[in-house]
Amino acid sequence: MSNTIDHYVALMRNAEDDAARANVLLTAPVFTLMRWRDVFVSCCRRVQFGEGETYLDALADTLSKERHRGNLSGTMPMAGATATLLGILERAAR
Repeated sequence: MSNTIDHYVALMRNAEDDAARANVLLTAPVFTLMRWRDVFVSCCRRVQFGEGETYLDALADTLSKERHRGNLSGTMPMAGATATLLGILERAAR
């Protein structure tokens, strides 16, 4: 077993602002976000980044829904949470 911290967890822990946190959540592999969900949620709570926690909850909820012929259903909350994080990134770029 490795003692090294996951790259995306390290990025999240070291993120200096909400835009950097949003970028991590939008670029990390979904498997990583779900595997280390508790850590990502803790990072969001520690800095009061509610949008990040909402995104992680929407992602987990979307992935837990029954699929129809391989397609995910109920993705509107996920789309809204993603749009919120993209808005944070856009405002930071100005």
